Amino acid sequence: MALVLSGQGEKASPILKLGRKYSAYLAYPLLLASIVWLLLLPFQTFTRNGYFSENAMMPNQVYTVFGTEEHMSAMNHIDAELALQSTAKDEGERQAGAVYRAFNSLGLDSEIQRFAYSEVPGVGSTSGINVHGVLRAGRSDSVEALLIAASWTTSSNRTNINAVRLMAGLAKYASEQVYWAKDIIFLVTDGGEHGIETWLKSYHGGGGLYVRSGIIQAAVCLELPPAQSYAGMGLFFEGKSGQLPNLDLVNIVQYISRVERIPAYLHGMVDASRSSTWLEKYKRSAQLLLRQVSSLAIGKSVGVHAPFLRYRIDALTLSGIVRPTDSVSLEYLSTGVAPVMPAPFTVRAIGRTVESTLRSLNNLLEHFHQSFFFYILPANERYISIGDYIPAAGLMVASLLFQAMHLWWMQGSDDMRSDNPATRIERINAYYAFLRRTLPNTIGIIARVHLLGVILLVTPIAVPYAVLTNTTSTAYVFTMALASVSMVLHISDTYWIESVQRMVDWKQLKAVVELYVAVVVGCLSVMNFSLAVVLFGVTGLPLVLTRVWTSATKMRRIANVCMLLLASPVCTLVLSRAALGLSPLDFTSSPFRMFLGDFYHFGSLAYPLVCLVYWPVNLLCMIVALMP
Repeated sequence: MALVLSGQGEKASPILKLGRKYSAYLAYPLLLASIVWLLLLPFQTFTRNGYFSENAMMPNQVYTVFGTEEHMSAMNHIDAELALQSTAKDEGERQAGAVYRAFNSLGLDSEIQRFAYSEVPGVGSTSGINVHGVLRAGRSDSVEALLIAASWTTSSNRTNINAVRLMAGLAKYASEQVYWAKDIIFLVTDGGEHGIETWLKSYHGGGGLYVRSGIIQAAVCLELPPAQSYAGMGLFFEGKSGQLPNLDLVNIVQYISRVERIPAYLHGMVDASRSSTWLEKYKRSAQLLLRQVSSLAIGKSVGVHAPFLRYRIDALTLSGIVRPTDSVSLEYLSTGVAPVMPAPFTVRAIGRTVESTLRSLNNLLEHFHQSFFFYILPANERYISIGDYIPAAGLMVASLLFQAMHLWWMQGSDDMRSDNPATRIERINAYYAFLRRTLPNTIGIIARVHLLGVILLVTPIAVPYAVLTNTTSTAYVFTMALASVSMVLHISDTYWIESVQRMVDWKQLKAVVELYVAVVVGCLSVMNFSLAVVLFGVTGLPLVLTRVWTSATKMRRIANVCMLLLASPVCTLVLSRAALGLSPLDFTSSPFRMFLGDFYHFGSLAYPLVCLVYWPVNLLCMIVALMP
């Protein structure tokens, strides 16, 4: 109550008095400070050297043996099995049969799983086949397991047969050893992330799998595009909703790969050299951070490791970096013929990296827990912990809160903010009458806009054929129609005849919306900092800059609306398609459809946030800009 009445000259605590006095001047400096904080993160001063918190893993403390003639023969055995399965009715059956026979020949307990999935119920049905084999550890009772996974196609839609070959060689190597304390699961899918998700659901009690092991402690996914040799490996670790593997796993893989002379670079990006200028180092770190932020915000990453993170399984993907002039890669792109196996030294280096990683993970006495689960990585083998980057989100939230406080205290007429003691009772009565008249209408506007957001969220799932067929123009028209209807409904509420008492106050509406966005961004920043920053950039920043001036002239309103149109979801969707190089009629790879599929299958937050926060707040900002 003190907060409500302090704007009307009532007695308040010293903190509220200071807030009332300086809130008008704090919002924009705090906003600027948050932007500066984000821009400072790529500097080396904010980063720390990577280290191992879990000393029991002892990375690279063993003699690696992968790469013998028997291991190479097991890799070639995959090609022989594929040739024997040439009479299979389709490619998926042929590949599954070849892998199943190869795993059986190595003594693994193997099983084939057939599945089907849809992007949303009733649309885009696709079938696939998973094959997995379990190597039973001789020194345990199948309580814990490690996993190596690969898909038949890479994220760039190339064949991933090199990874399947390497997996067969690793299975041969692992079957020769007696020191395993955990089972090792080898999983091959032709359904990408959907195949992995289906397998994980079945493995964790969904039914349909008979060959099982224990709790999966960690997973390493492989992507090896056609190439004669690799310049290194790209390391990808981002999950769907901001999930990250324990930092120890990332550090250990990078350390082992460097010792094996085939370094694993974050996102395949090599750090700037030591002789580079500070500006070049800053640009390189900023590029890497932007890639991580975009991957974590939209939930799109290279590899098939993301579904594992949803089940609290620490996982990452190692992807071979192909040189632009590689002859095998160029031949595959021109002919499409299955490539030959990479050079032996490359296979040996990658295989020993995975071997040494398995040996380290085999030493785990309990689940990863000692190192960070919240971090961003600005350079290889360096990290920024949550304590160093979360203040930026705090400053963003503070800028919204202080402006909301100022607008709440400044709502209504000037007579209600007088300090004259003689008019105290009249001012309080007038203020309560103002709130009773305006606040229900303000909440009503917000509720109706969000109701349309709920319709946008539910309709593609409830009536998929109405939205997800033909072209992306359907999504554009659908969004624009809802926007037009909402604008007509709510602008009619805001434009009242001047002689009648005003039923909605723009300051009150903006203050309530800012409180809402501040709560969402603040809570989201703890779970997914990258998505919180992006959400603030498309909702909080335009909201703070909407109607900066108290008096709204015609030109200022036009400028505000133009800014909000550029920040609208429809404009963002068009720009994202242009940035991705997608055709306006290519709906199969639309960001709209990608967000919807990730929400339905993996519980990604991007799509519901677009429907329930981004789109409604953008419309509410337009209403604030157009109000008298």
